[in-house]
Amino acid sequence: MRTIVIIGASNVTLSLPVIWSTLTRSVREPFRLIVTAGHGRSFGMPNTVLGRTLPSILECGLWETLDALKPATVTQAIVTDVGNDLLYGADAKQTMDWVNETIDRLLACDARVLVTGLPMDALRGLSSRRFEFFRRLMFPNSTLTLDTALVEGESLNNQLLNSNSKQNTTCTTPVDDWYGFDPIHIRRRCRRKAWSRYLSMCAPELEINQCRLFSDWSTWRGTAERRWKRSRLLITEQPTRQSCDNELWIY
Repeated sequence: MRTIVIIGASNVTLSLPVIWSTLTRSVREPFRLIVTAGHGRSFGMPNTVLGRTLPSILECGLWETLDALKPATVTQAIVTDVGNDLLYGADAKQTMDWVNETIDRLLACDARVLVTGLPMDALRGLSSRRFEFFRRLMFPNSTLTLDTALVEGESLNNQLLNSNSKQNTTCTTPVDDWYGFDPIHIRRRCRRKAWSRYLSMCAPELEINQCRLFSDWSTWRGTAERRWKRSRLLITEQPTRQSCDNELWIY
């Protein structure tokens, strides 16, 4: 069974129906899609959004699952939505250290890894007022300023784009036209285009052009394997969804 790992945050969560439908229409062999995402997801720190707390990407159950699946290997992996940790107070160096550890763990599973940079063109066009609006809306406890965000974001983005120095790692940059008033979330109408590009770069043999976009609300019903609500630990057995011979795992 082919294993595909996608690691990210809110863009992955919002696009999950598109990702799932694209793969189910394109992959001709049974596959296991393992997703680690969630609004505001951090690589190195637990995060809480609307009363739900998720472990950091490096500390979630994804890695235990990949170890348990051996000797099966991960064939493709995508690492995206990097940058939330800057809003939690980490600098570019610390964030990149966490991302590098994530990439190294995936490479140890024999994965072909695609890393996406930050949407810097969209971020450079932000006014101070718009930056403050979105920071307070999405990260109400953050004290990050626009000037610091741009400096640290540029540094982090340059380091991300240099990740292709690692064997079996490719880097790409998001397209400015995918973003609108919201500078970090891909527009709904652009999600299919964005993920068709990412998935085809990660696995060129996929027949992406044959995919059609449709909303699959049942995909969003899947819940992460481990999360906390008001300090109460909730556990969901994985996979959270099975369709024919395909599986969806969420962490």
